[in-house]
Amino acid sequence: MVEEISCYGYRGFAKKQSLKLAIPNGKRGSGLTVLVGPNGGGKSTLVECFSKIAANDVSFTEGKRNKLAGDKVSINITYDGKNGLLESVHEGGSETTWKCDIVKPKIYHLPSRRVFNPYFGKNLWNRDTFMHNPENVQFRGSQLNSFAYRLFDANKNPDFNKLFWKILGKELPWTIDQDDSGQYYVKVKKSNTIYHNSDGLGEGIVSLLFIVDALFEAKSDELIVIDEPELSLHPQLQIRLLNEILEITKNIQIVISTHSANMVSIEAAINGGEIARVFENGNGSVIASIDNTCREYFKSYTNNIYNPHILGNDARSCFFAEDGFIITEGQEDVLLIPKILDQLGQPNSIALFGFGAGGASNISQIAHILHCLGFSYIGALFDGDKKEEYDKFNHDFSKFGYKAWIIPADDIRDKPAMHREEKSGLLDNNNKLKPQYNNDEFKKMLLEMIDFSGHHN
Repeated sequence: MVEEISCYGYRGFAKKQSLKLAIPNGKRGSGLTVLVGPNGGGKSTLVECFSKIAANDVSFTEGKRNKLAGDKVSINITYDGKNGLLESVHEGGSETTWKCDIVKPKIYHLPSRRVFNPYFGKNLWNRDTFMHNPENVQFRGSQLNSFAYRLFDANKNPDFNKLFWKILGKELPWTIDQDDSGQYYVKVKKSNTIYHNSDGLGEGIVSLLFIVDALFEAKSDELIVIDEPELSLHPQLQIRLLNEILEITKNIQIVISTHSANMVSIEAAINGGEIARVFENGNGSVIASIDNTCREYFKSYTNNIYNPHILGNDARSCFFAEDGFIITEGQEDVLLIPKILDQLGQPNSIALFGFGAGGASNISQIAHILHCLGFSYIGALFDGDKKEEYDKFNHDFSKFGYKAWIIPADDIRDKPAMHREEKSGLLDNNNKLKPQYNNDEFKKMLLEMIDFSGHHN
């Protein structure tokens, strides 16, 4: 297993930065490391570090070495208790050397631009051959033509289509055919009368072919690294893909870099997975990761049925932002503060966190998570009757440059006293289904709903 990777001097990494990888423990997502952060922060560069370790005859050419780091590059990787070092031989030179007393780790790397020549020759490569002959892609966006050799192998293996169709949500039969010039191509059956060749495949289908190949024969002694797996995949496919990744990472290490909130799994983080933010702080790229306290907060939020949105898609989108979020107590604040700004003739340009923190007591917890992820400018807005929480936030976070405000009223709007009648529910106070509803009639209704939703799945 790969425990850690460090980068120094490659592209934006002017100072040495390290990433600890998630180690599988048998739970869903426990082996998943997710890299988040804004564009241009260094996520793809960090992913490339893994590819440089895997590649043969690596060089760091002019433009890829950071001058602030002495015009040299060093990438250190710790795996199976040993250290491996890929570094420049000379300052200002492209030549490199690999220093390690054991063989290189097995790394299956997929860059974000997953394309191959639609017409190709025949060659059968199994997984080991493919991984031992990685394409040393010097330029982002280069074609990955060796992948076509994997298609001959994948086409024979029913497990490939089983996973491919499961993520796709439908069967999409495909074969490898040959044109009159002797070149091979992928032939996809859309219907009984419509076929597409490799050149007519959508980018999402092509990307998914690559990703499924990385996953379907994965072994416990491998590390799979995928840059932006969500590219060209619509949200439902992203969710199904993540679900498969969570199952695989019970026992296998996977690193993904993403810009999609759909691909950030709180479940994985709770089970031991890693979330790391890669961003620029003015002095180069920086890596910042969650801690175990964050995981405890995540766990409490997933059980909060009154505020299930605390770490929903809207909230997780902040992981990809640059900085400057303000955390409010609840969803009413998020909806009504823009109305207040409009009534006062002020620009609606306050970046509010998700749909609120789900209560004043959660604001400091959200701030802790964002602090672990390297955010420098975080604000908090408290209701006027939450002076104690306001003071505590200032005490705990002002040293980091975080700032808090308190509104000059007890709440964001007038609220009448509430008198609710007691209602009987399906679930008891422990959220357990009551015995009287564990019957065939209720089960039949749920099965009908499941069958109806099959069109979605």
